Amino acid sequence: MNIEKIKRLRNGTIDVDFYRQETFRLRREATNKLFRRIRQASRPLIGAVTIIANYALLTPREPSPPSTNSIFVSAEVPLAPTEPKK
Repeated sequence: MNIEKIKRLRNGTIDVDFYRQETFRLRREATNKLFRRIRQASRPLIGAVTIIANYALLTPREPSPPSTNSIFVSAEVPLAPTEPKK
């Protein structure tokens, strides 16, 4: 049989604040442990996604020729006039 001494105030009432603080501490420890486990389990996944994203973004690719619909098509405007004015 487990008998625990109940924490009481001077007037004989149960010290509810003590038990609230203890419960808050235990809940915080459990939450921290859960997030720590999640963080440790997700590290390999984050590393794999990072490697794949870097490979996809940084590998050189053959540029496709600009189409006529592209906004980056050069207008081929000469900087100096090629024909003299008459």
